[in-house]
Amino acid sequence: MEVLAVGLSRSGTDSLRNALIQLGYDNTYHGWEIPAQPSDNIIWTRLYKKKYHGRDDGKTDITTEDFDAVLGDSIAVTDTPASMFAKDLIAAYPDAKVILNIRPDLDAWYASTISTFCGNMVPRSHLLLSYFDAELFWFFHGFLTTMFREFYHGSFEKNGKWVKEEHTAMVRGLTPKEKLLEWKVEDGWEPLCKFLEKDVPQIPFPNGNTTDDLGNRLATLHGKRLARAKRNATVAGGVVLGLAAMALHYTLLQ
Repeated sequence: MEVLAVGLSRSGTDSLRNALIQLGYDNTYHGWEIPAQPSDNIIWTRLYKKKYHGRDDGKTDITTEDFDAVLGDSIAVTDTPASMFAKDLIAAYPDAKVILNIRPDLDAWYASTISTFCGNMVPRSHLLLSYFDAELFWFFHGFLTTMFREFYHGSFEKNGKWVKEEHTAMVRGLTPKEKLLEWKVEDGWEPLCKFLEKDVPQIPFPNGNTTDDLGNRLATLHGKRLARAKRNATVAGGVVLGLAAMALHYTLLQ
C-alpha cells in the first residue's frame, strides 16, 4: 500500500481515484467496489463490526492482515468505507503517504452527501426487495445501514457535520506533516504530483461522479439484482399463499 486517501465520500474521491490511476496507481481501491463486488461488502461489514461494535477483550484495532483480505492487491485507496478506518489504515500501513482530500465548503459537502446517501441511492421500494437477494441485502443493510448510518451515530442529517470535522482533525493529528497532503479537487495536479513525486500529466484533471451519475451507475449495477429479488419475492409470496390456502383448506375440512 503506497497511498491512503482518507477523506470522506463526496470530497472528490472519484476524481482523486481517476487521477491516481493516471499517475500509475493502477489498482486504486474506491467505494465503487462495494456495489460492484458484493463479497467485499461482507468483509468490510465484518471489519466495521470488529472495530465499532467492541469485543470482550476491549480491543478494537484492525490489523494489516485484516485489511489485506480486501485491500491486498491495491496500492492506493480512497473513499468510503476505507475512510471510516482512517486511524487503523494509517497504523496498518505506516510507509504509505496520506492524502486528506477535503471539501472546504462544509455546507456543500453536507448537501451533496444527503442527496447521495440519504436520497437517490436508497429508494424505499428497494429496501424490502433487498431481503430477497443476498447481494442487495449486504449493500443496503451492510454498507448503508451498518456502516454509513452508524459511522454518523445513527443520523447523518443530525451528526454529519461534526463527524466530518472530527474526522479531519483526527487525520491531521495522526499523520506527520511530511507524510500528509491536504488536498481539494480545485488544487489539481501540481500539489498532488509534487507530494507523490510524479510528473505532472499534460491533460486536464479528471472529473468525478455527480450525484446523478452515481444514481445512474447504481441503477445499472443493481438492475439484475433487483430483477432477481422481484422473482424471488414472487416465488416466496406464492409459497406463502399456497401454505395459507392449504391451512385454510385443512381447517375447513375439520
